[in-house]
Amino acid sequence: MATFSITINISPEDVRILKEQGYSLYVFKSVASSSNGSPTIWFNLPSEKLLEKTVITWKEEFQAYNSATTIAPTVTIEASNTIATDLGQLVAIEKGSGSLSSSTGGLDGAVSFLNKDTQTFTVGINQMVNGKSNILCAFPILGAGSSRVITPLTKIALIFSTNQIVTATVIIKAMSGGALIDLTGVSSRETIYNINEGWSAGGATWLKNFDAFTDLKKLLIENSSREERALSAGFAE
Repeated sequence: MATFSITINISPEDVRILKEQGYSLYVFKSVASSSNGSPTIWFNLPSEKLLEKTVITWKEEFQAYNSATTIAPTVTIEASNTIATDLGQLVAIEKGSGSLSSSTGGLDGAVSFLNKDTQTFTVGINQMVNGKSNILCAFPILGAGSSRVITPLTKIALIFSTNQIVTATVIIKAMSGGALIDLTGVSSRETIYNINEGWSAGGATWLKNFDAFTDLKKLLIENSSREERALSAGFAE
């Protein structure tokens, strides 16, 4: 099971100011899908827990969920059912009960959903971060054999904000400026945060800064390949 980490270095003075002004650290995770989904707060670190060297660690350990919560900005997704799953698995929503089962038969590298019930649900994946499995995205899925395929990516977004937001909350616009960090091909990255200069990593191309009010759906929800869309559609045939 692969493990990843981000180390955030902050000067003692900046840590003091962030704590005094009530800034929390918010973490988002990127996924790919053929559908129009939304990112959610995956992890938040309250101001009192900020350190000069803060480490965020996550594992490729997944759960799938379904929910009756309708996706909308600032809505917190409440899972109706959750099940342990893995990449390559097919998660079925059972007809009549809405309960979940997980088996082989999904797409490689993704968590695939098949809705056998006759109602619309919200679905998505949880991933283990700092010892807890949290919801990281939300996608609609229709009934009557509709499907959804979600591929977790090794990209995260980091934002400091004074907003008080719980995990699993749908966020469409960035609350403040932040950084998108790409861990493709590596298991760890190290970055610096300065309250006036923002995020940096010695000019590395794997870190991209973004502004407040950036569209997080465009930033974090990538379009999947044509092949994945075709396979996803094939589940419903």
